[in-house]
Amino acid sequence: MSQRVYVLGGHQTDFARAWSREGLDISDMMRESVEGALHACGLEPDQVGTIHVGNAFGELQRQQAHLGAMVSQVVPQLWGVPAMRHEGACASSSLAALAAMAQIEAGHYDCALVVGIEEFKNVSGHEASKNQNAAGWQGREDLDCVYLWPAAFGRVAQEYADRYGLDRRYLNRIAEINYTNARKNPLAQTRKWRFNEDSFTDNDEANPVIEAGTRRQDCGQVTDGACSIVLASEAFVRARGLDPATLAHIAGWGHRTPASH
Repeated sequence: MSQRVYVLGGHQTDFARAWSREGLDISDMMRESVEGALHACGLEPDQVGTIHVGNAFGELQRQQAHLGAMVSQVVPQLWGVPAMRHEGACASSSLAALAAMAQIEAGHYDCALVVGIEEFKNVSGHEASKNQNAAGWQGREDLDCVYLWPAAFGRVAQEYADRYGLDRRYLNRIAEINYTNARKNPLAQTRKWRFNEDSFTDNDEANPVIEAGTRRQDCGQVTDGACSIVLASEAFVRARGLDPATLAHIAGWGHRTPASH
């Protein structure tokens, strides 16, 4: 990296919240996240130089695609600030952060707002899961399945098993660790979920197969959530009287694109 990019702070919405059940939608999630991040960083909107939004499924879930411009629609003080939306499946928000970093490193801007946002609970879990098939090349993946990504990851597990051997107990343990870690986050969707002694086993009732090689506890949950962070250059940090040594910074990055199948 040509210069350090610092993380001033951010804000995460409650991932257990189903916004549509409150008569709200993705715009309300965005407003809370953006305003929360600015407040956490002690910034005024006019200090933001550029905005980047990461989102993969807005068109399918909410018939809304132009999410870069939505930021200034819900926070009018950001009107006129250049903004763009990034889509890259699971990496959408990482791409938004990467683009913001590049602009800061290039010296185009000193302060960037990065928003990652998805709304899934406004439709049934079945429909939301099927919508995620759009992140693959539908009909070209050579997979006879209902849920593309559990099937794809199940095939990866099978390939690993064929090459090296694989004990399902270790995969079940990974899932158990992940859910246990979620209890430590007061905003995690599954922080209050309860499991029994069979939940992280190959018990077909407590942990049924979703697609070949993938069981329920292996799968991520459909979730409503938004998270905003503020990135800044060292010049911006020092101008605000902050000591860069006391702030988190991005140590490095990587970016590759594999074939979808």
